[in-house]
Amino acid sequence: MIELGHGDRYNLLLRHIVLSSGSKIDIDAYNQLWVLIEPVEMVEIISNTGYFDLSLNLSNELQYEHTGIIEIKSYAGDRAVHVRFVQAVPK
Repeated sequence: MIELGHGDRYNLLLRHIVLSSGSKIDIDAYNQLWVLIEPVEMVEIISNTGYFDLSLNLSNELQYEHTGIIEIKSYAGDRAVHVRFVQAVPK
């Protein structure tokens, strides 16, 4: 958060997002930092700062830290997918 200009003035929240099959959500996370806690299969995460998808070899590095607009898309067939983040929000 220091890099974003907030120093130590922020709150940490645990976020547990549940996506149904084929669903997609967009999160407005400007001035926030979202950190993926664990790798998740059958999910694509795209943000202003990175890309995460275990099933594709489009990148030689997967990002666990995300800011800006975060797009989370599930392609898990007929089951729900659980995506867990730590969210840092400025006070």
